[in-house]
Amino acid sequence: MKKRITLAFLLTTQLFLSGGNAEAQPKNQITVWSWFIASTMAKSIKAFQEKNPGLEVKYTYYNYSPEYITALKAAAASNSLPDIIGLQPGSLTQQYREQLAALNSHADREWGADWQSKIFPVNLKQMAMGNPPGDASFYILPQESQILVIWYNKEIFKKLNLQVPKTYKDLVIACNKLTGGGFIPLYQGAADGWQNENVFLMLANQLASGVVDEAQNGKSPWTSPPLVKAMQAWANLFKDGVFQQGALGAHAYPTGAQLFAQGRVGMMALGSWWMQESKFPPPLSPFVQNMNGYDFFYFPALEEGGKSSPPVGGIDIGYGMTKNGEKNPDAWKFLASLVRGEGLQQALNDLNDLPATSDFEPQGDVTPNIKEMYRRFMADLPHAENQRFLSPQISEELDSVLGGVAAGSVTPEDGLKRVQAVTDKALSKK
Repeated sequence: MKKRITLAFLLTTQLFLSGGNAEAQPKNQITVWSWFIASTMAKSIKAFQEKNPGLEVKYTYYNYSPEYITALKAAAASNSLPDIIGLQPGSLTQQYREQLAALNSHADREWGADWQSKIFPVNLKQMAMGNPPGDASFYILPQESQILVIWYNKEIFKKLNLQVPKTYKDLVIACNKLTGGGFIPLYQGAADGWQNENVFLMLANQLASGVVDEAQNGKSPWTSPPLVKAMQAWANLFKDGVFQQGALGAHAYPTGAQLFAQGRVGMMALGSWWMQESKFPPPLSPFVQNMNGYDFFYFPALEEGGKSSPPVGGIDIGYGMTKNGEKNPDAWKFLASLVRGEGLQQALNDLNDLPATSDFEPQGDVTPNIKEMYRRFMADLPHAENQRFLSPQISEELDSVLGGVAAGSVTPEDGLKRVQAVTDKALSKK
């Protein structure tokens, strides 16, 4: 799962945005917490406040991990959560479900009874992921979607006469040439569980569509042959020099993203959100500017004659309204703006990521190169495999196992048995 800090806003402390100058007349305030990019949120707030001059949004920005996660836990324990909180579907939403308001009736009133028909299938599935049996409520509404891919630096590939790899063997050869040419091959921030999960999901879904979803829902075992094979393929990425030396201690953000933007990395497993780097103020790397230095592909076929990995993704970020926020008659207005209004439009204009619904697209200054990338992503989004985990316990155990397998201290079979045990326990509590 993606938890990013953008290159333009590497913040280590909270940032408060209220938008505009102080007014003599007091305004009704809406409080929001998230890890969403501060510069883009400021634009969303401005657009909302211009439309609703009697309202003021106070936004608190946190780095996702550990600051945001820690802040949510502390506020939930003291019943002091803000009106609106940024969420990812599944495990994060489920941790705070008891503190969140059901949003179905609000959405029905705002957009009509057919509003769900506009949402991409994978997003709609994720909106109720992890709910107890019989609970059809939505505690998160999606703002943006994402697709996971392998981005590559076109100029480096051209310099070393490399082609986009079609098979795993091609990938190993390309990485050896990148390393020999003085570049980092496929940068992996393996100290970050979210990036490890993303690559593993690419591998697993290539071998058997939906296999991870089936396993986490108890419909097939984690120790099934495709998942064992995927876990072994994950280990091989370290053994075969596909990932850089020292990957287990490396972070995707800020380190990996900075190196990638500077032209020192050949490839990196990121997602559609990388397009946003082109929108940040100068000075920009020549590779990042207009995205002319980059392109992307899906993880190549592990076996000769096989297919590349399918699109994997879903909700990038969404928002929930807390039960504290439900008491604020204006909180829903801003949440609605963020997910299907002027707030969302500002985020899309910044190319922050893909829309969660089919009826929005970026406006303004978007170069032909980025428009073509955007078109490719949007064509694949309706067919994306699920990226998210229904239980925090399952994702945490998988993260631990991926680290152990990469280090060689855990075998793929033993690691997957551990994930199975945690899954059985998590499902028994539902």
